[in-house]
Amino acid sequence: MKRLRDRLRAARYGPRGLGDAAELAAEIQQVLRVLGAESAAGRRHRIVVALWLLIVAAPRLDAQAPSAEALYEAGALRAAADSFAARAAREPSVAAHWYNLGATLYRAGADGKATAALTLATRLAPRDAVIRRARRLLPAPDLASEQLLAVGWATPAELALLAGASWGLLWVLALNAGAGRRRQAVVMVVLGAVALGATTLGVTERRRRERALAVVVAGEVPVRAAPYGAASAAATLHAGAALLLGRRYGRWVEVRRPDGMRGWVLAGEIVPL
Repeated sequence: MKRLRDRLRAARYGPRGLGDAAELAAEIQQVLRVLGAESAAGRRHRIVVALWLLIVAAPRLDAQAPSAEALYEAGALRAAADSFAARAAREPSVAAHWYNLGATLYRAGADGKATAALTLATRLAPRDAVIRRARRLLPAPDLASEQLLAVGWATPAELALLAGASWGLLWVLALNAGAGRRRQAVVMVVLGAVALGATTLGVTERRRRERALAVVVAGEVPVRAAPYGAASAAATLHAGAALLLGRRYGRWVEVRRPDGMRGWVLAGEIVPL
């Protein structure tokens, strides 16, 4: 309710004027229905109750506020996404929060933001079948984005643990070489291959995640040749496309991609990972 109140205030007094009044009214009614408001009341009564709750009673509703799951089930997707985003901000290392946020945004039609949230969830739980299946519902719009958003089968920490254990066992076997050397040699070769492979994959995955990466969240984003609106657009990217970030110039961000595309986009049209 407090988040809706803040959105209502921003729509009324913000620089963009009244904003989408119909969308806000629908969201208010959905949240009120979750809270158990009278469904048979007249339109004027509902509006009065909504305004009273938003302006006066919102600070008192913390203890009885509906859960994000209840809001999601009721169709109050904007409010549910706000709640899931707040959870992800409090506990950014929990994959379930990012998955719930991505699923809600996908249902709300915000494909770009959903792609970003589900990518973060996959990085935290790369072998989770549910998260992987959700990511397949949002395929990358182009090959370059697919390469940039790729996530390995394990986290860098898991690969480092596997490599360390393999190197340790290999060292122990090397110190205790004795009878059955042929079988022991085979085991040592396998352990060496596992250790080397895990080390290589771990370094690759860590470097991949350390890149300054962002996802396009607007529907059609022109990549301009210079950081101003009148500059010519070298290309246009769709929601969910991935970009590598460079320097900033005011509201503009320099971007590039492995396919050779370079240019500038507005910071509000992308979300960094």
